[in-house]
Formats: sequence, C-alpha cells, structure tokens
Amino acid sequence: MLRTLQVFYRQFGLLIFAAFVTFPTSQALTSQTLAGNVRESNGTPVRAARVILTERGASKEEALTDGEGNFSLTAPESGSFVLRVHKEGFRDAEQPLTLPAANKMLSISLVRADGSAASNVSEPGIQFNDQPNFTVAGITDWTAAGGHGSDVNLRASEALAKDTRSLSARDTLADSPDPELEKRLREALLKEPLSFKANRGLGAFCLRERHYRDAIPPLEKAHELSPGHFDAAFELVQAYEGAGEHLKAKALVEQLLASGERAELHRLSGDIEESLENPLAAERAYERAVGLNPSEQNYFAWGGELLVHRAVEAAVEVFSKGANAFPQSERMLAGLGAALYANGAYEPAARNVCKASDLNPSDPEPYLFLGRMAQAAPQVLPCVEERLARFARERPRDASANFYYAVAILKAGGPEQRKRQAEALLEEAARIDPAFAEAYLQLGALQSQRGDWPRAKASYERAVAANAEFPDPHFRLAQVYQHTGDGKRAAEELQIFERLKQTDAAAVEQRRREIRQFIVVLREPASAVSR
Repeated sequence: MLRTLQVFYRQFGLLIFAAFVTFPTSQALTSQTLAGNVRESNGTPVRAARVILTERGASKEEALTDGEGNFSLTAPESGSFVLRVHKEGFRDAEQPLTLPAANKMLSISLVRADGSAASNVSEPGIQFNDQPNFTVAGITDWTAAGGHGSDVNLRASEALAKDTRSLSARDTLADSPDPELEKRLREALLKEPLSFKANRGLGAFCLRERHYRDAIPPLEKAHELSPGHFDAAFELVQAYEGAGEHLKAKALVEQLLASGERAELHRLSGDIEESLENPLAAERAYERAVGLNPSEQNYFAWGGELLVHRAVEAAVEVFSKGANAFPQSERMLAGLGAALYANGAYEPAARNVCKASDLNPSDPEPYLFLGRMAQAAPQVLPCVEERLARFARERPRDASANFYYAVAILKAGGPEQRKRQAEALLEEAARIDPAFAEAYLQLGALQSQRGDWPRAKASYERAVAANAEFPDPHFRLAQVYQHTGDGKRAAEELQIFERLKQTDAAAVEQRRREIRQFIVVLREPASAVSR
C-alpha cells in the first residue's frame, strides 16, 4: 500500500509569487522547511492557494496559503522538484526547484486567468480558520454509540474507519532500501562518533526505513550535540513514537512546542496522545494543526481521528472541507466516503470512493473500500461494479479483486450467465488464496441455489478449514444437511454456529468498548448530505 498519491494539474500559464525559501545549514538534513508567500501583481495576498511540492509527477507535500498569502511545508533534503501553485480563478503555474538551495529567493507574481487587473481585496477562498460546525465536548463508552442499518453495515463502517486511519501511513513513506548508503553512514559515524552530521545522518536513515529502535541512539546523540536543532529533535520524537516510547516522545514534543507552535508538532502530538489513549487531547492537537496549516496531511489526520472515535458527522464535515481544498487527494475522497458510509449516506459514499479510484487506478485501496461497501450495503451502489471490474482487470492475480468483483455482480443480480461469471471469479479467488474462507462461503451459496448440494457441502467445508472461527459456514452446512435428510448433522452444525456466533459477538463487543466515542455538539443542524 506504500505509494505516493498522484496529483495532476492543467497548466494555464506562469504563476508569479514571492517566496522566501529557508533551509537549515546542516548538509546532513533529511528534511527542511519551505516557507513563502503568494501574491497578486499589486501585492495583494492570495489566500487558500494550493502549494504543492512534487517529484516526478507525485506530490510530496501540500499546503494552503493563509489569510496573508503565507505558506510553509516540509521538503526532503535534496533532489529535483517542482513547486506548483493552484488557485481557482488564477492561472496554474509551476516553478522548478533543486534542493538544497540555501537562501534562495523566488520572486514571482500571481496572474488572474482572465487577464484582469488584480483587486485590492484578497478573495476569501477556502479556509478552515472559520469555526467548525461542531465541538468535541468529551468522551463516552460504546454504550452510547449509534449506527446506521444492520450490524453488517456497522461492522463494515468500523472496518472502513480503521482502514482510513491506516492511510495516514502514506505521510511517512520510506524510500527504497539502500544498503550502500547505510554502510557509508555507519562508516562515517565510526570515524567521527561525536559528529552531529554523522549521528543525525544515520539516525535519519534508520527513521526513514522505520528501524525506530536503531534510530534512537544516533538521534539522541545528535540532539545532545545540538539541542537547538529543530529537525533533529523532531526526528527523535518520531523515533520515540515509532518505537513505542510514547512518554519520551510526549515530553520532547511538549518541550519543542514550548519554544513555538508549529503545525507538524501538533499533528505529531496528536499521534502520541492517541497512542497514550488520550483521544480527546489527540483531537485537540489535530484541530490545532489544521488551524496553523490547513494542509492535506493535517486535514486527513483530524478527519481520521474523528471517524475512528465515531464522531461521524464531524468527520464528514472535516473530510468534506479537506476534499474541497484538495480535490486531487485520493485518500481524502476515500476518507469522506468512509465517513458518509458510517453516517448512512451509502450512495454519496460510493461516488466519492469511485472518484478516489479514478485518481490512481493502480492503487488497490479505494477498490477495497468499494468492495466492503458493496458487500454490506443494503442496496446496489452506483459506479461500484464498474470500478471493481477494473480492479479485477488490473490485478487478475489478486484474490480480493476477483472476490469483490464477484460480490458486486451477485449484488446487482441478473441472468444465470452473470452468476456463472461470479462463480468463476470466486473460484479464481480461492485458487489464488486457498485460505479465503469468504470466497468458499459465496461459492457454496451459489451452488446451494442451484441445488448442487454435494459441491455446496464441499465449499462450506473448505470455508471451515480455512477459518475455524468463522460461524457462517456452519449455518450453511446445517442447511445442506437439512436438505439431504441428515437432521442429526444439521443440529450439530447449528450448535457449532451458535457457539461461534456468541464468541464472535463477544469479541466484537469488547473491541467496541475499547474505542472511546467522542461526544459531539453540533452548532447547527446537520447538512442534508450528512443526514
């Protein structure tokens, strides 16, 4: 799943803006801050302009300009990039940028798309400085939780919320492993064990590779050698958090925040507080990060936190604003779809995730969201079967791709020929993954409908063998035995089904009780789409 979301833009002409790019002086840095300002030709600030740092067509970091036209984002240490800026009503533009480029200043002005003169008043644009339409007032336990539709839908929405939160891993993608680089970095540290550059270089490399424990000693030494170096301290916080040293991470991030607020610190603080099971503090930190820098990354972290803790309408609001600000963000659209689904708006949910799949058709994640929706929703959802057909074409050796396309076909119904097509897809899914219990279950259901009891029995037995804790195959086996006149075996399978069902329900209930639900106060009635 580790990939960078692709962002595409039309090129209308040159954008001119004034941007001061500042970099730390160390040559061993793995990241640096780009800060600047976007203005019209008369000096009027342009707020809510999207500033995107891209490398080979894939976005690395995005930010929105604030009310003064200012922006800041984090950039890698080195490489060739393009800084793109987009604002509705103005010409898109791009500026080549080679890093590092210490103290480089870009001086350009923004041109309106229609060529008209710049106004003296900046446009309001898209901002999240406006107060959100909700307040998270506290937390409660699962007994206060609600849901839309059946338990099947509730389970699907919970799975989608969890999957949405996991998409945050895309914020910290590791580069391809480079054993030679690691060797050089370790040799440099052996030669100069008291060098800030050598310690930070190795620590940052281990951090990128997610070798968090290995990253801590050199990053601690780098921090000791240069305690005022922000980027080194920030990397140490990330290493502590990745290694599960949450209290150390919290202490250091609070120390850094005491020296000055920065959006990335609040976002990281939110991650830490969530790890420490302080979701209310985490939500506050994510909200503050968006207030300081309404970037795609910060919107997504806040929306994911709200969704996981069942603040569904609030999550819809945040993801909606995030999707409006970043319409080319695949994961933002997927998150909005998950939030809408949890709120019972199944068709809008599917449409947003279909859009996400269109942005990057080779990415399996939106298709998996659509598959869960198709399987659990009480009705046929728009655009889903078409997108899952593409998923199966693009990944013919993927068991989930074949399975979910089959589910969509069966959900839509149709002549026997379509059922045969679905059966072939299910057989392929089971062939690719012999432990795919749900594929065997669906095969058995199709075979039972045709009265092919021997084959149905064999499929259900394979489902049981693939997952001994799966209740449903035992219920279906009981039906088979009932039809074939074996009442004793039918009764035995029903007993097994009831026992496993109770065990599964207890496990689900326990997991739900472990999720602390936010108490949300809405300032205005919910919008029609969220209802």
